[in-house]
Amino acid sequence: MPETEYPEKRKFPENEEKKYKNGFKGKGKGKGKTGEVNKGEGKKEETEILPTLVNALKNDLGSTLKDIEVKDVRIGLAYIGVLLSENYGGVACTPLYEFSGCPALGFAGSLKGKTADKVLELALSKNPLEAAVGIATANALSHMLWDTKPENFPTSNMDILDLIKPEDRVAMVGYFGPLVPKILKITEKLTILEKREIESPKTLILPSEKAREVLPASDVVILSASTLANRTFDELLSLGGAAREVVLLGPSSPLYPAPFFERGITAVMGTRIFDPMTMLTIVSEAGGTKKLHKHCGEKVAFRKNK
Repeated sequence: MPETEYPEKRKFPENEEKKYKNGFKGKGKGKGKTGEVNKGEGKKEETEILPTLVNALKNDLGSTLKDIEVKDVRIGLAYIGVLLSENYGGVACTPLYEFSGCPALGFAGSLKGKTADKVLELALSKNPLEAAVGIATANALSHMLWDTKPENFPTSNMDILDLIKPEDRVAMVGYFGPLVPKILKITEKLTILEKREIESPKTLILPSEKAREVLPASDVVILSASTLANRTFDELLSLGGAAREVVLLGPSSPLYPAPFFERGITAVMGTRIFDPMTMLTIVSEAGGTKKLHKHCGEKVAFRKNK
């Protein structure tokens, strides 16, 4: 297929951060003229999750971030895997369904050996595939921070099913196949919003465009962490403001819950990679979530204090 959307001549964005100079919230060097960002866009980016997440990681890691090297990047059919120096790994869902043409990266071959601060900035890209590489890097860096300051990352033993009551109206953005029958045992009022066509006669599946109708009327909203790479997270979150529980779910979920809690997420449930080398193999061989959890990762949950 012709590479019409992301041609081979595209170079690695040496400083993607420049476009988001005023889009960061909190401490840092994000002051001064916006350059390429107009005032309206600057205000919007100031509240978006990815610029805030990138800035928070940079603040916490400080100058050491530039000493961390990207040792390997694998882009599989199901997941993207990133390996950093000191043997830390992170994953993110491969956003294959976001492209109508070939999603090849024009700067392929240049990621290995880059410093983590540069690859992390890919999370700010409007290209979902580039953004997913940045998010996988953010997940690996989050794990590194967790080991450095475990007191800042109190985990929870709560399962997502513990958050659902029989009377709840549950909205699921993104199809989590194994979770569907378990939720239906608790409540029959489950609606799934999904871009793909999936046959599930016992469950109401609507196109993702129906989010504006479904989410405001839901008691529990489950957001796939793949909404980060396709940049729909912020809008979807704004639609579920009345929900009792809003959960970010999936291996793409950054293990850095604070920015999400500040925006109204009540639980972040992701995956901690404990065997990065095995993770790279599984990703390369098109392995999915089950393989990750069986061989190289474990589920991790963070719960917002009520």
